[in-house]
Amino acid sequence: TNKQTAVLEGNILTTGNITHDTTCTITYRSDPVVNVVVQSDNKVLMVQEAWGDVKGMWNFPAGHLDEGENIFDGAIREAKEETGYDVELVGLVNVQNALYDNKHVIHFVFAAKIVGGEISFDPNEIMNVEFVDIDKLINMTDDELRGGDTRRESLTKIKNGEILPL
Repeated sequence: TNKQTAVLEGNILTTGNITHDTTCTITYRSDPVVNVVVQSDNKVLMVQEAWGDVKGMWNFPAGHLDEGENIFDGAIREAKEETGYDVELVGLVNVQNALYDNKHVIHFVFAAKIVGGEISFDPNEIMNVEFVDIDKLINMTDDELRGGDTRRESLTKIKNGEILPL
């Protein structure tokens, strides 16, 4: 077998006897989505979607970043908008790549704790907000749990206490 080694020194990448200058800019379009997971005992705070093809499906409080918004502020904002709760982010559960309808999406899944507020949501976007048993969520079908496999992966990490500090 012929193996080739790549070495990066500063902005110079060397592979075999070819040298690449890595200072060029490559534009890669992706769609970051922030997700918030609040755990209480063996339950997770979930929202039930009220719109379009995802109506009735359970999901983490989640959404897209606003222009210029960082992932931390976006996660806190989405939790407030979708649940009414003020949260403090306490850890990172997962970073996931997904492809939906030929669109690349990066999910940042944060663990959080409630620090204020009360359940409140826009009924045009959310049908229900409640704490749902983790095992029940893991066993939901893809028609019940939005994002299916990506959500199950994060739920399993939460169940197993696999949360990284921020």
